[in-house]
Amino acid sequence: MRRALAARGYELEPEPWGKIVGKIRVYNEDVFAEKNRLLRFFNHFHVTSKEYVVRAEVILRPGEVWNQKQIEESARRLRDPIFTSVIAVVPVKSAEPGKVDILVVTRDIWSLRLNTAYTFQSATLTDLATSLSENNFLGRRMLVAAALTMDQGALSTGPLFIDKNFLSKRLELRMRVNAILTRGDFLQDRLAMVPGSNPPRPYSPAFAQDNAFDLEGTSSTVSLSSPLWHLGEKWGGGLNWTHRDAVDRRFFGIGLRPVWCPLGSDCVATGFDPNTVPADELLPWKYGMKRWAVSANVVRSYGTDVKQNVSFAYGLDSTRPYLLDSFAGLVEQREPFRARVLPRSEFISIPSVSYAMFTPRFKTRRNVGTYDLAEDLRIGPSLEASLGVSLKALGSTNTFWRGAVSGAWTFGWCRDGSVSVSAGIATRQQGGEFIDNTASANLSVVTPIYRYGRIVAESTIATRWNDRQNAFFTIGSDNGLRGFRINEFAGQRLTGTQIEFRSLPKAIWVFRVGGVVFYDVGSAASSFSQMTLHHDAGIGLRSLIPQTSRELFRFDLAFPLDGDQRFRPKFIAGFRSEF
Repeated sequence: MRRALAARGYELEPEPWGKIVGKIRVYNEDVFAEKNRLLRFFNHFHVTSKEYVVRAEVILRPGEVWNQKQIEESARRLRDPIFTSVIAVVPVKSAEPGKVDILVVTRDIWSLRLNTAYTFQSATLTDLATSLSENNFLGRRMLVAAALTMDQGALSTGPLFIDKNFLSKRLELRMRVNAILTRGDFLQDRLAMVPGSNPPRPYSPAFAQDNAFDLEGTSSTVSLSSPLWHLGEKWGGGLNWTHRDAVDRRFFGIGLRPVWCPLGSDCVATGFDPNTVPADELLPWKYGMKRWAVSANVVRSYGTDVKQNVSFAYGLDSTRPYLLDSFAGLVEQREPFRARVLPRSEFISIPSVSYAMFTPRFKTRRNVGTYDLAEDLRIGPSLEASLGVSLKALGSTNTFWRGAVSGAWTFGWCRDGSVSVSAGIATRQQGGEFIDNTASANLSVVTPIYRYGRIVAESTIATRWNDRQNAFFTIGSDNGLRGFRINEFAGQRLTGTQIEFRSLPKAIWVFRVGGVVFYDVGSAASSFSQMTLHHDAGIGLRSLIPQTSRELFRFDLAFPLDGDQRFRPKFIAGFRSEF
């Protein structure tokens, strides 16, 4: 901001209150504004956001009275992680007596680039999201990309387009179309081994992957919405379409999750040790899925100090799971596998209504989700509730109603700390009973910065009961207990706690670098009484290049404190904070 004031000859206005806004002035700084000539050379390959595009995002308009809340909201709108790393909105003196001008200072994130997010663990690249993109096409804050997403079983690749001001009408358009390819032989040898077996013991041939890069399906997403552009907006709405026709998989460690299907008995999906059962009775957790959904919604917003949004929606949803032609089990295993693994097959035609409430109070902090960059935190209470009714008369396979309620309260703690508590419950009532029930509670604590850093902690407890969708919770690796295998523990009950001491970032050239010390505890099981808690501890490195992304690099070295891998180090590299 100091550079902007000096370059344009502006002076800060110390008393903007009560004055009329004259002009909105924009200063877009180069991605690399430092004096280093090598870095500044790369500015020639970036199209900086057009001033009129940035100006259009400011909520307070010329001719209106200065409103500090709308200025702060404008900054939150412009602080978009896709486009901008730095944003400041301040009052400056106007050439017209009795008026005040608005100065918006921005620094774009490098836009022409290979966007990448990945997780590397157990000597394997387990997931990857990458795109060759122009994140700020023609300087108009549109994203045009060729994107690729990979998990342990498949790759999805295709074009991606995002325009958050479509046709300059404050409409948001998102489109992505994918071809889905089998990842195949990348993990051929690793997928064939029972995790933790000593000596190594192979699964049955059923766990062999298909050939690499075989086309196994397609997916698409298209949405056009008129969002509640700012807190004073009254109406919003949107249309959404999704489809996916491909193979669904679940994983255990770096391989496919095994399902135990003994002949003449029901299959068992969780709670067994694959090392203790015959290998030829283990089948891989994978099946085909055809699903499409289309929905339309409209929302009406009320209130100022307490925002209340009422939404009405109508949706069509078709879910059709099926056994693959390559299903390697015997004929006698087909129906037990279908009953224990595949989700419900049905068509849903459902109108619904939802209610949301929150207090529009925010505080700005740093060094929680990212490093050295401003982050916005909404404080105060929030509540969400929804109810939908599916009727055979509307074309649904089943008549039922489903509902969900969740609430949270975030408290500010001193200058830049917070404490958040939240809880939620969801259910489906069908045929006189409640099914597919879930409930969860969460506590998040972020201490204020003291001297060298802060402590960040999160604790979660969750449960399912009377589940008819073959769903369950998992924990292990990068979703908690990072010293253990991917999804190593599974069941209808879950608990997990993660605690980190995070140092303040240190500036080294264009990098922001810091470290963490962490401890994790948690588990998942069929019931809380059967649950055995598992622990790990470790150290990590965090790094950020503000000019290229708001997402930090994460490197963790974790040591499990129990189990068959006790004290054996596990390395995880990826993006974003662990929690």
